[in-house]
Amino acid sequence: MRAQTAAVERVVTLPDGRRIAVREGGDLDGVPVLFQHGTPGSRHQAGLVEAAARRCGVRLISANRPGYGTTPDTAPSLTSVGADAMLIADEVGVTRFGVAGVSGGGPYALATALAGPHRVSRVAVVAGIGPWRGLRPAVPGDPERDLLDLADQGRVEAALTGFRALFTTDHRGLLDIEDDEALVDAYLDGAPAADLGWLDREKKLSWAADLREALTRPDGYARDNVAWGGDWDIDVTAVTCPVRLYYGGDDRLVPAAHGHWLADRLPLATMVLYPAAGHGTTSFAYWDEVLRAVTE
Repeated sequence: MRAQTAAVERVVTLPDGRRIAVREGGDLDGVPVLFQHGTPGSRHQAGLVEAAARRCGVRLISANRPGYGTTPDTAPSLTSVGADAMLIADEVGVTRFGVAGVSGGGPYALATALAGPHRVSRVAVVAGIGPWRGLRPAVPGDPERDLLDLADQGRVEAALTGFRALFTTDHRGLLDIEDDEALVDAYLDGAPAADLGWLDREKKLSWAADLREALTRPDGYARDNVAWGGDWDIDVTAVTCPVRLYYGGDDRLVPAAHGHWLADRLPLATMVLYPAAGHGTTSFAYWDEVLRAVTE
């Protein structure tokens, strides 16, 4: 029997009435893996790895996190997204599954494992961000640190407002670009060419679909930055399933120090280092390896 491979879109309704857009792709008859997209991102980011999912026999399930697309915003939290993931798994009929999180989705993958310790079999964290204020030297006048200081003081809404403003400034005009490939090129302006060798035309089109959803509003970006930029509301030492960590030795955005921080605290962690890989290559070039490991 031929595997079902065309991606399926659906909207699920959670018990509190929130409606969440969900995408299922890869091999729809395969082993389920829940994909936590990066920041900014949407369920469509899974399109970048669905070819690998088809090759690996993986049913790849992705959902817009709060504040992205039409998903209602919620208070910044890692824990709540993990709880949402369990509810989404219920709605799509999955009882036991692997989880993979890329970049800003890495902490949410760990939160998912904590929310369902008897349901999540394995986790992959791919170039996943750690609590970066403790891993990056402080620079006077860093606007992100200043905003997170507001959150530390209990002024969470002020911090969110500030991150929304940064988002608007950084991404102004991008969605005015009608050509999909030109949109991706503009978004990646300044990225090292050596870090984009994996990005063919098909992946550019997938990424453009993701950007057109992810950049429509600043709320998800702001929420993510406060949720994992501030004090984490999860205890990674309590993750009981095996976790594989993938980091790039030439990643300037999320350096390997983030992976080492997690490896030192996760009870069943294995870290894989790609010595010459930057953030883009680490995030999206090795998904056959990642998905085989998370479903073994």
